[in-house]
Amino acid sequence: METDEASNIDDPEDAAWVAHQRQNVIDYLASQRCEHNGVSLEPRWFVSPYVAIWAVRSKAYPDQVGWWAISGDLPTDYMTAGDQRSTGDVLIAFAKLWRAAAERMRGGEQSEGYSVGDPSRAKQLAPLLQSRADLLHEWGEESNRSEAAGEE
Repeated sequence: METDEASNIDDPEDAAWVAHQRQNVIDYLASQRCEHNGVSLEPRWFVSPYVAIWAVRSKAYPDQVGWWAISGDLPTDYMTAGDQRSTGDVLIAFAKLWRAAAERMRGGEQSEGYSVGDPSRAKQLAPLLQSRADLLHEWGEESNRSEAAGEE
């Protein structure tokens, strides 16, 4: 995993937002009892002030990403790093996770070991989660198309 020596974000508003989101992720991981070896200083991808994707270092393998975290104007969440090859893949993986959760929430079901928001409001929150998932999927596909075309 890349080192995080210093921030490369020049815009003061973006830098402040990123710092706040990073702390949100750190606090969230602590609340979930996720033992890790640190959260990247900067997001691997972000659209301020809406969403940021964070690399979370593995405790067992400190030079590797053990989890991906997401924060912003959406639920703060994390997932185990798998075979995602790009930022777009990470966005799409969160989208798939949230779409499945939204589907269960619409039916009034709760996933074992996974919840989004107040379970008593699951049916109300499902459409919001679905809309965020759809947007993440769209951004993920766009990111992968840009990467394949050699754009940044």
